[in-house]
Amino acid sequence: MNLRRNNFRIAASIWLACLGAAFAVTTDDFKAANQLYDAGKFAEAAAAYEKIEPKTAHVYYNLGNAQFRDGKVGFAILDYERARRLAPRDPDILANLRFAEQRLGVDEVNASPRAVARFMRSAIESRTSSEWSAYELVALWLTVLAVAVSICVPKMRTAFLTIAAASLVGFAASTFALSYEAIGVRNAPRAIALAAETEARFAPMPDSTVHFKLAEGTRVTIREDRGQWLFVERADGQQGWVKSEAVGRVAS
Repeated sequence: MNLRRNNFRIAASIWLACLGAAFAVTTDDFKAANQLYDAGKFAEAAAAYEKIEPKTAHVYYNLGNAQFRDGKVGFAILDYERARRLAPRDPDILANLRFAEQRLGVDEVNASPRAVARFMRSAIESRTSSEWSAYELVALWLTVLAVAVSICVPKMRTAFLTIAAASLVGFAASTFALSYEAIGVRNAPRAIALAAETEARFAPMPDSTVHFKLAEGTRVTIREDRGQWLFVERADGQQGWVKSEAVGRVAS
């Protein structure tokens, strides 16, 4: 028994030591990238941020800042979007994303013309998948508990059934948001146009007729992936085929 306990302590100590070493390396890399940024070496800073793993919202945010200062505004928007997925309510991330979109003049193009669609996306994107999952679990247990109390305490049945109904609505809303996000990432991933001007064609062929052009920083949804070609849709519903290297996916 003592031998097993000692082995567990040794394994735990080794794991904690490795975790601490990895954290120290990440911290040192982050500081080094920040020093490059402060020195005005934005391309080198961006390359340094790119190497940091795992990437947190803070790393993506700083990477976006370095890309922006290096003149790669489309890449900056992509990194701000990635940061926003991890920290959707961070005011600095939201402000810089909006500023970068305005700089390229794509802020209106990236917004859906339908008010209901804008509201739904804004509401769902205001929380991370982990937060929606936590809300879903809490709402489910609150519903079960409220129903159980209403059965055990008949005098308070009406009040607790009202609570159960409200919790059930919350559970349904959380489940919908979580499913919408998961299905979107898997079946309709979002991407950002990176080139100064990307030609969207009627067919996945280089000699096909150009349907419209995507400005740098335009947000699109990928509807079909054929390897070298992607069938994308703009927020206003315009669809066309673009070369896969012309866009960067928000969620890898």
